[in-house]
Formats: sequence, structure tokens, C-alpha cells
Amino acid sequence: MGKSLGDLIKKYDNVGAKAGWFSLKDDGDSATVRMLHKGQIGTEEDGSPKYDLDVFEVHKLDVDGSGKERTILCKGENCEICKAGNKSSLRMFLQMINLDEKDKEKQLQLWERGITDIKQILGIIEEYGDLNARDIKIKRSGAKGSMKTTYQYFPKDKTERELPEKQNLVGNLILDLSREDQIKAIEGRLEIKKNNNSSAGGDTDQDNSRVF
Repeated sequence: MGKSLGDLIKKYDNVGAKAGWFSLKDDGDSATVRMLHKGQIGTEEDGSPKYDLDVFEVHKLDVDGSGKERTILCKGENCEICKAGNKSSLRMFLQMINLDEKDKEKQLQLWERGITDIKQILGIIEEYGDLNARDIKIKRSGAKGSMKTTYQYFPKDKTERELPEKQNLVGNLILDLSREDQIKAIEGRLEIKKNNNSSAGGDTDQDNSRVF
């Protein structure tokens, strides 16, 4: 039986967060978004709430010697990357429409977050229900380059919006490797197909190319 989200949050509490393709670059910057995720969609086998969120235990590793870190799904007790001493982290990947992005083709965005924001999103779901039922303003607190940056979330009233389907990130952004490929990744000799892209994260300027 897999761990519940509550157990994973306890395991990874106090771990830092990194940003993905969506970013707010400086103190006071904000954007209004519509997330593609619902809220609670049932219960796990252990009775804990099940959520429509992309939350995974992952590793960050330069798998092909390119100097760029890739995001790799952790295999738990049988994970060769864990055995090699590369620590896993708990990451949430929020798919959203950035309503403040003027270029329509670039409005579909992804935001990678850590434990603090996971707990905030769960709080919004508990209070307001489905995330995709309303716009949410996100505001940054923290100067550019600060390691103590936090984000505030301001849910708006419910409104109808036509939204695209949420994409499957595992196998594309998040590499799902066999034991043999994990060993190759550890040694930096894994061959990456062009559609197997990942982000190195961080609140810095970054490549806005997407796998979705």
C-alpha cells in the first residue's frame, strides 16, 4: 500500500521549494490563474482523502552528463537512486492557465512547488472545493533571489471557464525509469529522448518550452 499524502507531507516537511515554468520574479509580483485540478476526488485505500493533484516523490539528477538536472520518479524501497545516496523530495506540479499572460499560446503553464505550497493548496481545497471552479490570484513575498520567498493565494468567486484537459506528466516531464535505466542515470549515461524533458526548477529565468 502506498503512503497517503498526509504521510508524505509529514516526511518532507521543512523541505525547500522550487519554481517551474510559471514564475513570479520579484517581491509583490502577482498573477491570476485558473488551475486545471479539481479538489478531493475520493479516498485512498487507507481511508485518507484522495486529491486530483500531481504530487510525487522525485529525484533531481543529471542523467546524461548534459549538466541539466532531470526530474525522476522515486521508486521507494526499490529505488536505486535512493540507494546511491540521492535524496528524494516531495514535489507538486500545478497545471494552470495564466490569465495575465497576453500570448494565448503561452497561457498553459506549469508550476513546481514544495511542501509549504502543497499544504496551502490542500487548505484551499478544504475551504473552497475544486481548484478549477474559480480564478486564484497568486502573490509573491520575497525579493528576487531570496531563499525565503513565500506565496499568498487569493481565491475569487466561482465562474465558468472552458479549460483544456490536464496532462499526464509521468513519462514526459517526470521520467519513470526501470532499474536498469536508474543505474544508467546515476552514472550519467542515460540517453534521453527529445520528448522526455524536465525542469531544473528555481526562481530564475528559464526555458519556457513544454512537454504538454
